[in-house]
Amino acid sequence: MSAFIASCLALSPLLAPPLRPQGGAADGARRGEKELVTCCHPGEHGMLEGGPLLLDAPEAVAGFSTWPSTTIESNGPVANRVDIVFVGDGFQAAQQASWATLVSQRWATIASREPVVSYRRYFNAHRVDVTSADAGVDNDPTQGIARNTALDMGFWCSGIERLLCVSTSKAIAAANCAPQWNQILAVANSTKYGGAGYPTADVCTFSGFESSSLEVALHEFGHSFGDLADEYDYADGTTYTGPELGEVNVSIQTTSQMQASGSKWAAWIGVSLPTVGAHGSFEGARYYQFGIRRPTSNSLMRSLGVPFNGPGLEQMIVKLHQQTMMLDAAVPAVNASVVRGSSVTATLNQPSLHALSTQWYLGAEAIVGATGSSIDTRELPVGSSGAQLRLVVIDPTTKVRNEALRTQWLRENYNWTLVRDACPSDLNRDGRVDGADLTELLSKWGTAGVAAGRADIDGLGSVEGGDLAVLLGAWGLCNS
Repeated sequence: MSAFIASCLALSPLLAPPLRPQGGAADGARRGEKELVTCCHPGEHGMLEGGPLLLDAPEAVAGFSTWPSTTIESNGPVANRVDIVFVGDGFQAAQQASWATLVSQRWATIASREPVVSYRRYFNAHRVDVTSADAGVDNDPTQGIARNTALDMGFWCSGIERLLCVSTSKAIAAANCAPQWNQILAVANSTKYGGAGYPTADVCTFSGFESSSLEVALHEFGHSFGDLADEYDYADGTTYTGPELGEVNVSIQTTSQMQASGSKWAAWIGVSLPTVGAHGSFEGARYYQFGIRRPTSNSLMRSLGVPFNGPGLEQMIVKLHQQTMMLDAAVPAVNASVVRGSSVTATLNQPSLHALSTQWYLGAEAIVGATGSSIDTRELPVGSSGAQLRLVVIDPTTKVRNEALRTQWLRENYNWTLVRDACPSDLNRDGRVDGADLTELLSKWGTAGVAAGRADIDGLGSVEGGDLAVLLGAWGLCNS
């Protein structure tokens, strides 16, 4: 076993809970604190190798420059989107036009891959134009080459050629120049293959002008955003004998055990997807050749250039919903009081390739036909104390098969208090209570719930004698 692999395994067989430095970065560096870095790269036969590593935490940044930023794609308010920020290192002032073109190209590639392609409207993308004194990054193309760059990026990090490190504190300081960030992509001005992931800092690195390096960033996105485990092993004969693992895409269970327990990716077993194949329980994952299993023969968490498998993509979508809401805005605002007769309109954060499901309720009862983004409240029954008007929004994507996850994370409820208008006995809303209203009440006699409409004047749940008494007591002009 190589010294690097041994050092990775020495961290912890499970790497759970996540290893997070305690205290400030500058103090941490002085006290020898570490930060988690993942170094995943293609091995001799195409399967990924590498794994987790602990490196010294960077010193904190004081008085860092303010760099210009540009939003390259805006799909909604930053408070309700996942904001991806590109920061570059080793790009001089004269190379900023090339940097801008590079970011547009790389974002277009990312946006063509899942989960972004299906949920592009849930993302914003920004570029921060960081200028460095020197072009390129450290140890490129060989060891011993030092360059003066803004973010301290360099290859041969910890003696590993493909490990492209960055000062995470400086990358974060640069990303802070953007309107908002959730994930940072630090891009090296280089044609040399390399990349890295910093899961606890939400930072990924890749070499800007080496196309396969972007695949490393997409893989690392699975770590930092999705909390996914690596699905590759070291082919070294090791066997895992510990308890069940926490990550959703690795397990100690066989196919039959998973089907019996209904846990992990049981909902995916037998489902076949393009490129990754049929889902089952394949031995060899999370750096162990035996004892830990993965959902498919191959996936982006095992090899570059392939998509996430079903459970991996499902988890990415769940994480996306955990960081965003399916409602961007509402008029009137959510939780406001609404006088019957007004409309309530919701502005939804729709996915890019399918539509959200919506249903309006009055109390616990679904309002028949009310499945749009707005509702007219004129005909709804409302008691003297008001009623709860509710909108339920569900993401029906077939890319999520675990219905418990859908119920927990892909279903949202929004409420308003619906109160009576000024003249509840005026059923036809012509400004007076008369024979026309009586005729309408009698036509609804005996009906209950939402179907009773305004004829349930007293709000007791059905149209009966009490409503007739109220109507007769209000006979004449409204408010007379």
